[in-house]
Amino acid sequence: MNFNFSNKKKKNQYNYIIHNNGYGLINRPIIDSAKGSFLKSISGEEYFDPGLGAGSQILGYSNNSITNVIKDQIEKGSIYLHNNLNIHSLTKKLSEILPPKFTSFIYCNSGSEATQRALRIARVATGRDKIAYFHGGWHGMNEWTMNNDGERFGKFFTSKDDGIPKILKKNSILLPYNDEKAFEIIKANVNELACIIVEPVQGSNPRSDITEFLKRIQKTCNKFGILFILDEIITGFRLGIGGAIKLWNLQPDIVTYGKIIGGGLPIGLISLTNEISFRSFEDKNKYVPTGGTFSANPLVATAGLSVLNILDTKDYNYINQLGELMRNLVNSYYKENGIPLSVIGTNSISRIIFTDQKFKNRMERDFLENGTQNKQIEFRKKMLDKNILWPNNGILFTGFCNTKKEIENLASKINETSHEVFL
Repeated sequence: MNFNFSNKKKKNQYNYIIHNNGYGLINRPIIDSAKGSFLKSISGEEYFDPGLGAGSQILGYSNNSITNVIKDQIEKGSIYLHNNLNIHSLTKKLSEILPPKFTSFIYCNSGSEATQRALRIARVATGRDKIAYFHGGWHGMNEWTMNNDGERFGKFFTSKDDGIPKILKKNSILLPYNDEKAFEIIKANVNELACIIVEPVQGSNPRSDITEFLKRIQKTCNKFGILFILDEIITGFRLGIGGAIKLWNLQPDIVTYGKIIGGGLPIGLISLTNEISFRSFEDKNKYVPTGGTFSANPLVATAGLSVLNILDTKDYNYINQLGELMRNLVNSYYKENGIPLSVIGTNSISRIIFTDQKFKNRMERDFLENGTQNKQIEFRKKMLDKNILWPNNGILFTGFCNTKKEIENLASKINETSHEVFL
């Protein structure tokens, strides 16, 4: 097939436009299939994917174990609008993995839905309307947290008419990340704040030194009766089988999951402590709707259970060491060759930063990276020429599908391209 895309948003020869992010971009391959760490275009070219499907493909694309159970389940039925055994099996497994106080679960169809419902539950449980979140974070297409998009799409939603009701923006407080000023703002709104939502690791700023800040947020929430929500859409089952909760001994009231647990299929999941469940779902004077045609369907549940069973046998040191290897190889090259860039990250999550200066949050990073935008575009184009399909959001992941050779090759291509563009 001969597709003709234009980056000027003109209609192509098929007389349609796809407005989803990443579609309709000029000079981007159209993907026909995927296996392991690689994507194959309709022209037969293979591209290495260092983003692994926005981090969701920790076991690799088209993992045989997962695709086989999906095929078996499809023959039994992909959706029942009734109580099904599959979702009970998945939930039982989750209850064995997560801390004992997390025994309440709500399923939905995406990370965006999960964070949206988590905020609603927090407002129900506390009787307060305002929520707070952090600059540089990303909680999906959730209107409550879209005053700032974490630079996910390269712009702020506040600059143009975005369709988000102003009343939501008035009840959403944007906090500075990894900054003392955040606690001053929180204290000024303690009587109105229902919750604070935060990612354990920001995709726009993946740091290895953030646990103290997270625990301070947690302590502040506990002190003022504000619910602490951890958005583990990215970090859940990636930092470890139990996510950031277990790895860093965090104690949220509500936690959200997505991506990895779907096994390549769409899913969102919210888990509550027993106390928050008592203050919301079990309060006869309150009501929290949880419906959804495809929520908790047997196909996704089957895939999710397969993923968890596999991950339960894995040594996460493997993907963490691959992430560290890539960061070390690239940073050493940058230092030796005087290239003013760096790679930051933690465990299996990394990101190239287009500055070699230290910073504490995305706002400082924006200032330091100012003026490099054209070179960033050139970097992505040259990586594509080397058959590396750089992720739109810039977040790099290592997975159990990766080999040491693949990561070494990626680091080599990053170094070569950085030299070409920035020296």
